[in-house]
Amino acid sequence: MGLKSLASAIALRLRKATPAGRSDALAQVVTDNYDGVVIVDAGGTIIAASLVARKLLRHPGPLEGISIDAALPADMRTAVLQALAVGRSAEPLPLSLAVLHGGDERQERLVVQYVATVSEVDGAAVACLNFWDVTERRRAEERLSFLATHDPLTGALSRTGLTNAINERFETERGRAEGLTVLAIDLARFKPVNDALGHAHGDMLLKQAVSRLRSTGAAYVARLGGHGFAVAHPGLSPEESGQFCDLVQARLVEPYQLGPHRAIVGADIGFSHSSVSGYDPDRLVSHADMALNVSREASGKSYAAFSPEMDESLRARQELETAMQQAMERGEISLMFQPQAALDDGSTVGVEALMRWMHPTLGAVSPERFIPVAEETGKIVELGRWILEAACREVATWPGHLRLSVNVSPIQFELIDVVAEIRDTLGRTGFPAHRLDVEITEGIFMSNAQAVIEALQKLRQLGVGIALDDFGTGYSSLGYLGRLPVDKIKIDQSFVKRLPGDQEAGVIIRAVMMLSEALDKVVIAEGIETADQAWMLRMMGCKVGQGYHFGRPKTAAEMRAMLASPDARAAI
Repeated sequence: MGLKSLASAIALRLRKATPAGRSDALAQVVTDNYDGVVIVDAGGTIIAASLVARKLLRHPGPLEGISIDAALPADMRTAVLQALAVGRSAEPLPLSLAVLHGGDERQERLVVQYVATVSEVDGAAVACLNFWDVTERRRAEERLSFLATHDPLTGALSRTGLTNAINERFETERGRAEGLTVLAIDLARFKPVNDALGHAHGDMLLKQAVSRLRSTGAAYVARLGGHGFAVAHPGLSPEESGQFCDLVQARLVEPYQLGPHRAIVGADIGFSHSSVSGYDPDRLVSHADMALNVSREASGKSYAAFSPEMDESLRARQELETAMQQAMERGEISLMFQPQAALDDGSTVGVEALMRWMHPTLGAVSPERFIPVAEETGKIVELGRWILEAACREVATWPGHLRLSVNVSPIQFELIDVVAEIRDTLGRTGFPAHRLDVEITEGIFMSNAQAVIEALQKLRQLGVGIALDDFGTGYSSLGYLGRLPVDKIKIDQSFVKRLPGDQEAGVIIRAVMMLSEALDKVVIAEGIETADQAWMLRMMGCKVGQGYHFGRPKTAAEMRAMLASPDARAAI
């Protein structure tokens, strides 16, 4: 019952009741209410209260007859007294928050409260305080907000969080005047430790590394992924930055105590300085990464400073761009498919179309290397058009229950009419729209989000499904998920790979599962490598997964052969 309805019901009961029967009349309305409800007379005495109110206020006995000074916290007393001072009001006072203390921080509860006043028959005002517990919801929102800008394992900033922090610093003249040093750090020999001692001990080492980085006094500490970190610190000259690198390395190379084990790792460091790299966060981090690569190759030196000469790597990128154009002309880029399987029986329910590049001299060039170049140059449009058409033509000849997932870059949405492109391709190939899923990443909403949302809505009207890829690694939150026109959520492999041993990863995945189910969205788990991971995800309610456990990327011929097998299960 809303507060206005409750107040009206109370007023009606009071008008009909005799003075002697008013307590019973109030009790009939209030006692079993699902919210916390407290009725206070003009003298500040509680004359009726719900059982929920007694529980939330942690009062051992009935509240009736007790002064609000003894029963209510200060925030609630203030709200009630304000309502009584106003007198009879047609509208409740504005919503506000109150904190209920239960003796320690773990028992503290946060409630939302409204207050209205109603009149008794003789005109005396009583205040109706209505409140309900929002503690768990607020904690979940705060946790999700934290995860949007922080690494869930170590608590350090994520790349997004670091970028935001640097941008905020440079928004002020003082911040720009102080300058900023950014360190890119890689823990050398971490992988052998992780492989030998296991992921739990590897995670322990990463957490200790973050603690040591913080102990240097650095303003910002971020984990960029794997065993890579970044540190940003203001007010250092380029020369002082070198000394700071020495300090950071000295802290990181000290032995790590990992339970009963003792481990030693190295630390390669590269740094950039705003006096050389400017004030753009991405450029500062990128230049620090360039210096880090030099540091890895240099023996006997603890760090390397970025210099403009390192931009020669741009020439290498340009060479890659030229090679990529030739690769498209020579047919060096091939189409592969990775199976997507039902977790209950392992049967293949769909495939994701992938690109692979085999260069005659460079060998296998990873998508992580050539896709960014294709996006920067706009060649992603040509690549995207090719893979969409080739995949649709191929999968159109396969069993009709199989779905096809194709990745579409944010750049494609910026440069072309993606809706028209997909509609025309479906028409040419005869591939049914209802079997196609377009995969996008969270970053697609960072610019011109409304136009992208409208395009996605048009694709859904065609019958095309929308899948949000790599969920959990970008900037959006679970709360934002309900407003996005997506049908499927792909949980990023960075969470899946931490199963089954990492409790926090399990909590995050369960949260995604619960909200996705409430929003009627399908969840696909990426990067499943073991039977234990597949089993745990199935127990969480996940229906579909992909990863090496079900099959590595395959050529079209290999996929056809697999599908022709008796049970058509994804081959391990």
